[in-house]
Amino acid sequence: MPDFIRVDDTRPVCAHLRTKGLDVYGRDTADAFHTSRSSHYHCLRTKFVTGPDAALCVPEECQPGRACFEPR
Repeated sequence: MPDFIRVDDTRPVCAHLRTKGLDVYGRDTADAFHTSRSSHYHCLRTKFVTGPDAALCVPEECQPGRACFEPR
């Protein structure tokens, strides 16, 4: 991953949240922690852009307190 990309590793990440950046840069890509306008997010449980609760799958929404959230 490029050095200029800063990652907020204090923010929890759902184990089921996925984006292409995870495949390219690895699990600590900035796209896993903050929504990127160039990323497409989906849930591994539903294989869709919304989670099991029908809410949008983006890093800011896939947080503790959401019923389907599981920390990675």
